[in-house]
Amino acid sequence: MEKQKTDEQEKINYSDIMALGFTEEEQSDDVYFSQYGYPWCVITFNLTKKIYIDWAKETQLCEIIRLDSPKTCNVMSRMPIRNLNHLKEIINFFTD
Repeated sequence: MEKQKTDEQEKINYSDIMALGFTEEEQSDDVYFSQYGYPWCVITFNLTKKIYIDWAKETQLCEIIRLDSPKTCNVMSRMPIRNLNHLKEIINFFTD
């Protein structure tokens, strides 16, 4: 089976994300539900207080995000995660 790519990124399956320990937090958004037919949710893996990984359900793509502080949550930078192996390397770097 050929992997689907989007701008050098490969889609990562939901089951793989959840197996790595990502958390899913459902949000209430009627407009989103009307458009997509399911509730909006935030799926993340916290690496530090200021760095986390976000997985978008709509695209199945991951990115690592760095905030200025946990209080203000201003995004300082983003980096796309290429594929599942790259994701595992990043998680291992921060957790080992």
